[in-house]
Amino acid sequence: MPKHKRKTEIQDAFDAIAGFRDLVDETFEKLTGKPIAAWLEEFQQKPRELPPGESAAPSQPGMPLVDAYAILGLKPDAPPGDVKTHYRRLAHVFHSDKGAMNDEAMKLLNRAYERITKKRGK
Repeated sequence: MPKHKRKTEIQDAFDAIAGFRDLVDETFEKLTGKPIAAWLEEFQQKPRELPPGESAAPSQPGMPLVDAYAILGLKPDAPPGDVKTHYRRLAHVFHSDKGAMNDEAMKLLNRAYERITKKRGK
């Protein structure tokens, strides 16, 4: 009996993770108009060359606050606890120690979190 209960607990955990993943995907798509997979594909594309005479934007432009919230899958009026919770959950998905293959996504997640916490004065 304990073996069957353990399998059920593991399946429940996997179901919860899958449900959270789906919620993140849906929220991200509602906020940005495109699914995370499409956004990552665009993000990984090689940048186009600038026409002669045009200069590139600063290497680390300030991230708009609304974009920072969208990256975390939140609305701008989200409570501070939600910001931290969403950041940690997404970091768990995108961190290289957890098997993620895209370091750029984690860097973007970090920038978004830093932008929000700086704005809130924490």
